[in-house]
Amino acid sequence: MQVEARVKAEAVQIVESLGHRLISAQSDHGLLGQKLGSRPAPLNTAIFNQQLLALLDSGQTVTDAIEILSRNDRSKRHAHVYGSLVTALQQGKQLSVAMAQLPSTFPPLLVAMIAASETTGTVRAALRRYIAYEAQVDSLRTKLRSAATYPCILGAVGLFVIGFLLLYVAPKFSTAFEDIATSRAGAASLIQAWGSFVHEYWVLAWGGFLLAIGLPIMALASPNFRAYLAGRLMASQLVGERVFLIQLARLYRTLAMLIQSGLSVTNAMQLAESALPAILQRRLVAARESISQGRAISVALNQQGLSNEVAQKLIVAGETTGRFAEMLDRIADFCEQETSIWLDRATRLLEPLLMVVIGIVIGMVVALLYSPIFDLANAI
Repeated sequence: MQVEARVKAEAVQIVESLGHRLISAQSDHGLLGQKLGSRPAPLNTAIFNQQLLALLDSGQTVTDAIEILSRNDRSKRHAHVYGSLVTALQQGKQLSVAMAQLPSTFPPLLVAMIAASETTGTVRAALRRYIAYEAQVDSLRTKLRSAATYPCILGAVGLFVIGFLLLYVAPKFSTAFEDIATSRAGAASLIQAWGSFVHEYWVLAWGGFLLAIGLPIMALASPNFRAYLAGRLMASQLVGERVFLIQLARLYRTLAMLIQSGLSVTNAMQLAESALPAILQRRLVAARESISQGRAISVALNQQGLSNEVAQKLIVAGETTGRFAEMLDRIADFCEQETSIWLDRATRLLEPLLMVVIGIVIGMVVALLYSPIFDLANAI
């Protein structure tokens, strides 16, 4: 049996919920050697939360709602998830405990919100807040992806066109110019030298081109490189402030959601650390320790550089009026609005600029290829 689990204890819970007994388990960290479709599909937690909330609003108990969702999963793709939840609930465990046994399926933020709301009987309100939180985060993520999609496609197409010209067209031209006397000087000599290199060392030429494409993709797939890149972007004078605003919006939105669910500020900060890059995680840890020592929240966040002028004023107002979570939500709204405006302007500027750069590079390559023909025409 193949199951999706982060730790062995979770695998044991899943296997036992299906009525089996785990004898041994072997970790598989990659997709190599697996058959297509052998890995179980991950549960869509957004749909799960919406369906669970709808059933709870209709008067169903938590156990009955999970059993209904389990029966609704006719393909049995998520039988291990529903089976584990139902088994834990039937054993008298709370929903948050049952979810915590499946860390690869349910995020810690959701589990913490459910756990805090179970003591006050506001599970449905917690689900509504989490669904709204996911919608807001997904909206910002969609804007970022939309802003990056067209430049990435344009850059990829331009790169492949340049590669086609240099690795296929240029060698063909160099062969055609070999018997032309005037082709020994100027641009033709460069084309002939490059064409000879591609003909003789075609593996090296094509390998270098593929490596130039593959290395950035492999690097972006690495969490360590992404963390390093995020740190460098935040340190950049050009986009550092905007990247910081995006992370600030995410931080404040997460803190507001957790505090509204009943968690203390320090516990909310501890859970929010996983939503931030490493450089901001260290700042948040320092701010949390400062708050634990008795400092005001506004002072601790300001000392660690986790607020700007507007955020500082609103946090102070929230501390004074007791509407702290509401003010955090407003700060997140301001940061996201400012980010959206900047993304729109940057996209409008970047797209034509990228087209001009790619057009110039392709034009230079084409001009280099045809310049020997123009030289020959002038000589004749």
